[in-house]
Amino acid sequence: MKPTHNLKRRPIEALTRGNSSNMNVLYFIVCFVLLYQCRNAQHIKDQTIIHSVIKEDFQGIVADSLFSSVTYIPLETSKNSLLVSINKIHIQDSTIYILDKKQKVIFAFDLEGKYKNKLDKLGRGYGEYLSLDDFFITDSTIYILASDQQKVSVYNLNFDFNFDFPIATHGTSITFNNDSLFIFTNYCSTELQNFYIYNRFTGEYLNKFGPFPKKQLGIAYRQTTFAKYQNSVYCFFPYDYSIYKCHEKLEKVCNINFGKDYMYPENFKNYSDEERINHIMRYSDPLQQPIGRIDNLFICDNFLFFTFVKGIFPYIYFKHTQQDGAHVGGIINSRQFPLINNDFIYIDENTYICFCQAETIFSLDKKGIQLPSNLRPIKIDDNPILGLYKLKKN
Repeated sequence: MKPTHNLKRRPIEALTRGNSSNMNVLYFIVCFVLLYQCRNAQHIKDQTIIHSVIKEDFQGIVADSLFSSVTYIPLETSKNSLLVSINKIHIQDSTIYILDKKQKVIFAFDLEGKYKNKLDKLGRGYGEYLSLDDFFITDSTIYILASDQQKVSVYNLNFDFNFDFPIATHGTSITFNNDSLFIFTNYCSTELQNFYIYNRFTGEYLNKFGPFPKKQLGIAYRQTTFAKYQNSVYCFFPYDYSIYKCHEKLEKVCNINFGKDYMYPENFKNYSDEERINHIMRYSDPLQQPIGRIDNLFICDNFLFFTFVKGIFPYIYFKHTQQDGAHVGGIINSRQFPLINNDFIYIDENTYICFCQAETIFSLDKKGIQLPSNLRPIKIDDNPILGLYKLKKN
């Protein structure tokens, strides 16, 4: 089992620039998080720029430099709770909600991994769905995107159905901001718009924006699109080295410059699927392929986090507000954190979560590594184990 999102690996240095006359929330975050080489705001230009230099030699990130402790949660294995994939995690009110796209189910476990309940209502009837593409939770309410039926369905935390409303297009990602629900169409809208906004309480259509060229219609990508910070929604696109703010329109707030040798041509993001494939085929060695996109963007007061892929390898970028350098690379396990790996699935201000397969436990046991008592009963075909890693504050 593999998640749709992976970690990324490799060192970078960062400095930023922006325009003080039209700064927004993300400007200040990137400024204070990444602007350690900029001493005078009068020298700042139009846009925030992250200049990233990837070193030729690979350097990983030792887990001990990022985390202070870990809690392992073995997910209960029963006929009602068998997981096939882990695509998204949300923690709410001491409950872990896990999206399994392959089964079209959301599982609920407590913080010890005990199975509680699941949303499993596949069908065409009342309160049912044909696809479960994404979800979010707010105000003790679960919103799911059922793209096949072009609808958003709403349930309470016991998975009782409340209501649903139709949407104008297919999509792959949803989030919210105040009363508004944002849908990312993933280049599926016949109106050639990538974002639609609805009132999340009434289902009233409010707006659409984010035009894309017709030749990209039908292209879909597997990625995390939305990030939220201080009452604003941010997003990014494949092969586009930028971060955008979503509010009635797209506003570019950050350019990421990995260097010419590590980026596709500027117009590559507007290529058709065929044009992209033809261009990528020029690279006989997959390891030489440029960085395709950033992914898994997360912004908070303490740090900036995102992932990216260079060639075929995943990398992570993690920059503390109070530190000059960034942590970039693949996370390397240690004696204190033997189960850490690159199967990233969740991050918030305090916690980083990845998972490992049960069979990993047995390989560690053979190496003589002491395992926590709650992992010793694990069987080789059990559900995965979640690792909740507490982030260091600086």
